[in-house]
Amino acid sequence: MDAEWVALLLIQKFQALLLDGEATITNPSLRNQVQEATNKLSLLHQSIRVSRNEEQTERLLHAFYSAEDAADTFLARTLLLQRQKLRGYNETICQPFRGFKDFWIQFLFTVQIKKFMSLIDHAGCNNNISGSSLQHGTILNPRHRGTRRASSYLEVGKDVVGLGDQAKELEEHLICTNENIQAATHELISVVGERGSGKTTLVRMVYEKVRIKKHFKYCIWVNISNYVVKGRDVVLDMLKQVDEVLAEAEESLFEQELVSRLGEVLRKDRYLVVVDDVGAPGVWERLQNVIPNSENGSRIVVTTRSRDVAAFASTTLQMGRLRNEESWELFLKKVCSAEDTSSKSLDLSLITFKEKILKLCDGLPLPISLMGGILSMVELINSEWSRVIEDADNLHGDILALSYKELPYRMKPCFLYMGMFPKGFEVPVRRLFQLWIAERLVTPSRSGELGPGEVAEVFLEELIYRNMIEVASWRSDGIPKTCRMPGALYDVFSPKAAAEIGLFYIHCKSHYSSGDQPSFPVRRLASYLSIKNYPSSDWYIRSLRSYISFSTHKGGIPAREIGKFLNKIILRRDVGWLTVLDLEGVYKPRLPKSFKKLLNLKHLGLRSTALESLPESVCDLPCLETLDVKHTMITSLSGSIWTAKNLQHLYMDWIHFDDISIRVSSDSEPLSKLQTLWGLSISQHSPILSSLFKITCLRKLALRFSSTSQEPINNWISQLTTLQSLRLRSIKNTGERGSIKLSALSYHQKLLDLYLLGVLPRPINIKLLPPNLKILTLSTSQLRKDPMRTLGQLPYLNILRLLADSYMGEELACYQGGFPQLHVLKLWKLVELRELIVKEGAMPCLKQVEIRACKRLEKLEGLSKLTTLKELILTNMPSQFAKEVKENMGTDVFVKENEWKSYPLLA
Repeated sequence: MDAEWVALLLIQKFQALLLDGEATITNPSLRNQVQEATNKLSLLHQSIRVSRNEEQTERLLHAFYSAEDAADTFLARTLLLQRQKLRGYNETICQPFRGFKDFWIQFLFTVQIKKFMSLIDHAGCNNNISGSSLQHGTILNPRHRGTRRASSYLEVGKDVVGLGDQAKELEEHLICTNENIQAATHELISVVGERGSGKTTLVRMVYEKVRIKKHFKYCIWVNISNYVVKGRDVVLDMLKQVDEVLAEAEESLFEQELVSRLGEVLRKDRYLVVVDDVGAPGVWERLQNVIPNSENGSRIVVTTRSRDVAAFASTTLQMGRLRNEESWELFLKKVCSAEDTSSKSLDLSLITFKEKILKLCDGLPLPISLMGGILSMVELINSEWSRVIEDADNLHGDILALSYKELPYRMKPCFLYMGMFPKGFEVPVRRLFQLWIAERLVTPSRSGELGPGEVAEVFLEELIYRNMIEVASWRSDGIPKTCRMPGALYDVFSPKAAAEIGLFYIHCKSHYSSGDQPSFPVRRLASYLSIKNYPSSDWYIRSLRSYISFSTHKGGIPAREIGKFLNKIILRRDVGWLTVLDLEGVYKPRLPKSFKKLLNLKHLGLRSTALESLPESVCDLPCLETLDVKHTMITSLSGSIWTAKNLQHLYMDWIHFDDISIRVSSDSEPLSKLQTLWGLSISQHSPILSSLFKITCLRKLALRFSSTSQEPINNWISQLTTLQSLRLRSIKNTGERGSIKLSALSYHQKLLDLYLLGVLPRPINIKLLPPNLKILTLSTSQLRKDPMRTLGQLPYLNILRLLADSYMGEELACYQGGFPQLHVLKLWKLVELRELIVKEGAMPCLKQVEIRACKRLEKLEGLSKLTTLKELILTNMPSQFAKEVKENMGTDVFVKENEWKSYPLLA
């Protein structure tokens, strides 16, 4: 662990201060000192990349963090002074006072900068080092770039080596033909092995097999954190995997009531429950009370390193180490692309290092995968490979430490940041990128070609290739949806990131002693429990920049204590330092009335919080870049959000701004930096209509509008050539579905995702659609002519969704050569549909089909002949139809049935 990237973040902060118009440094002497401090820090940044002892590193970190405090204090006080001016203080009376206050703010910052320069001089800045050290580091070997995009959750196990015999043994234990055993109570099977031995990989490979999915009615996968097991969250997660509709209806229930509901469902049929990474017997003892005994051949599989946990099982599978041949095969899969692996010359060039690599990894899949990931990013040059292997020797074969050491320094904080999330937590990639950007862990590339979002994509992709981050779930188009840090890496790096660097602090205990105080004042807080038990001492509060809560509380109880905690932070100083506030998933958090003091706040994440309103002052925060109130009950926002200067991402749930709330002057530039505008509702005479043309940088747009206002909206959309995702919902003044008169989108080269909800008065014209479209969703389109021949001409279409009343005919036919790249087809509530015909040569890449509530559908022709098809989901379909489909589909296709009822919401 080192301080190099902490120094980099501080350099970026100083550079931003020098350029930031909001925090103008008017004192020339102070500007010179900040510039000098930046230059010295740049030199020191390069020198500290050489190994230093822990005491020196800790001293440097304290100096860096103190300098960051000084910079943030200066920025906050400057912003406060400017806001006081904007509020209309009497110029004559206040000018002398304001001038003195401005002088005093800059004077205090000058003192702090001088103190900081003295500290770093004392730390041993090598002034003989020349040149800039602000390299961007390695960014994804070109031979790998983009190949992960073709991956899919349906390809689990493609890189697995040496686990075939154990997989077969586990499968036999899960599917036992002995009728006496089948009638017994559920069997507990443990898979036990040391860290990195491949326990989770083995179980996941078996869990995903079609044979297993066909044998068990319900398949449930649960990840367990050793830090804290919140029983209610685990039960709710299990219930969601069994019945999404039931889980959503009863989400507010208390834990014991959820256990009862889960038991009622699981007792009906045979189930498989996998409990991954159980660390202690107590964890398992608590969890097993959730899973009902069922005398029907149900199975529970537990992965663990603990023999005490394994002792509970009736059957135990012990993980061994790979043989040398298997180890080398796995290494080649991780270090080489498919094309490289087939090259004999490459294999001969690698053979020189074979013996050393095998000795270092010692037959454990995780070190083998990590070593392969490291070397896949290094040019195939003997000297480079020799250097990496020598470094591994110097670290006594600690491949986990080597994997971190070899990371480009700009990626190190991004990787460590994953340790803030609970162990096993599936982090939405969307949420992760928002936090990385708000924390300035990713910034635009030096060339300007890539914005922060694109850089975040590249960083995540490289971390996946290095096998340091794993994809937990994929979107249907082959892009990562959720990700997590592998458990073995989490156990090592999360505690070190907290204790040795002070990157974050995890609140996961109900009681604290004086000996618990961390080495550094808390800057980022991840709370897994109710925040009311959080220590109140200055060390834990005064320097807080980020607060992320994972506490879901008991069902239906608002999180009132969050407001008290935020007030406590704000009252510690004249202006709050908080930059990130992410309460996603927390039930109705109470927000403070003094929200207006959080002038540094950049990210406010309130998604899925069930909030009904938002303090008006939120929309006036000068630094706010992301506001996410999606999946809440918030129906209105202050119109002042429309003049926000720095807002880049705005997520809403169809919020309508009335005439009174809008304050947009003709010469202003509303939301000039906005890239995401999601969930805006526009009425026919909305004052927003005239201002839309000033928003020109959008990449994602979701709009609900009156069909009578379509012409100006079409004219505006035609100018948004940077659009990547577009969702349009047309409604009439009566509230019914309106029509969509689709204008030409053929020149929108970057538009990949299109969703249209509304009546399409004419048949679809291929010439109007974006040429590179990957995802198309139609709803209530009321098409009378079969659209499949036309849509099949889209060369890159991955996902096609035809939802409720999108097609009113009786037959859909897919013709030879049509849909060359289609992976997913969804047909929902097509009430007149009777036949789906797939001609030979159509849909050659189709992997998943979902048919929902198409009650008159009688015939599926050609679907069973598709060799790529892996999953057919039938939801709320007639039982006789489902039975016939199961009989006709091949053995390699998993046919899943869902019968989702409408459950009344409970109070």
